[in-house]
Amino acid sequence: MNKVLTLVAQQSTDASTLQDTFGNQLVIYEIKQRRERVFDLVCAPDSALSPSLRETLYGLRCDFALQDAQRRPKKVFISDMDATMVVGETIDEMAEILGLGEAISAITARAMRGELDFEAALAERLGLMKGLPQDRIVEMADHVEISPDADKLLAEINQRGIDSFLVSGGFTEFTQQVSRKLGFNSHKANRLGYDENGRLNGTWVGELVDGDVKLATLQHLAEKNRVSLEETIAIGDGANDRLMVEAAGLGVAYYGKPALRQVANAEIHCGTLASLIAFLD
Repeated sequence: MNKVLTLVAQQSTDASTLQDTFGNQLVIYEIKQRRERVFDLVCAPDSALSPSLRETLYGLRCDFALQDAQRRPKKVFISDMDATMVVGETIDEMAEILGLGEAISAITARAMRGELDFEAALAERLGLMKGLPQDRIVEMADHVEISPDADKLLAEINQRGIDSFLVSGGFTEFTQQVSRKLGFNSHKANRLGYDENGRLNGTWVGELVDGDVKLATLQHLAEKNRVSLEETIAIGDGANDRLMVEAAGLGVAYYGKPALRQVANAEIHCGTLASLIAFLD
């Protein structure tokens, strides 16, 4: 079966330029322009996103997805929250209130690159933020900054009848608000522990939402909707999104860390979440 490399260009280009650019890296049978700056390159069945091809795509400033030319419509959409559906890491914003922003963000960055164990990193950060009032967290959650065109993407997802789920290694106070604002069908995140005075006690309650839980959630959604994983979409930015992105039929790295990019068959690295809409057709 032939493959299709879909490109969403951030600068003007044309079929001739694309043929010249990729002709030595792909066997291209046809180039179709769907609309302005959106192209489908029909290529050989053995086409793959090699490191050199990815570098060419980065240089050309194209968001991209490599998929089978003949594929079923997607029925499930699962997304990470922090640095994907919202701008930045919500735990870092919580830390700013306590004047711990620099210390916490350094731990977060290492965890998202896969350099630290996720559970240990979360425990360390929550321990440092012990005492933060719950009402301040709820207030922050209500004012979190949504990523550009996230609303446009979710409107398209919902219009197509795709089951949507927001999953996060962050916290339910935030996923509840973001899910409601954007129109996700459901959400899952970590539950913060509070003391009798309504302040963080430095722990979480119940199951830790890590990479394994994100993958299990994707698998459960596919089973619930009676579809194969090939009919699912997963998007995220960090190392703890790797398992679900690798398993999904359309696995998208959104300004992703290297550990995630190498397993994704789609990347948004220069545009907005609206690029994903082009990958659905």
